[in-house]
Amino acid sequence: MTRPQLIFGCDRVPFLLLMLVCIALGMIGGIASENYANAVGAVVLFIVGVKALGSIAKYDPDAMKVFQRALGYSDVYSATSRATHPDKKY
Repeated sequence: MTRPQLIFGCDRVPFLLLMLVCIALGMIGGIASENYANAVGAVVLFIVGVKALGSIAKYDPDAMKVFQRALGYSDVYSATSRATHPDKKY
């Protein structure tokens, strides 16, 4: 009940986005146009991407949600201290 829902050990949305990009690169840009280097590149990208997304999910399964939330608050909280760089004046 408390385990996160993962696909191949990766968060669902980034994994499905990676799979969509790899299918587009490998099938449409690769095999369909007889460019087999793109097909091999798509397979390599998929393997490396799954490893990277898996290591991120192992560290924190909700890391992508936290990252998206942090992007939303980037205007509110500055990344520097006030002593060295004052905040923006509105």
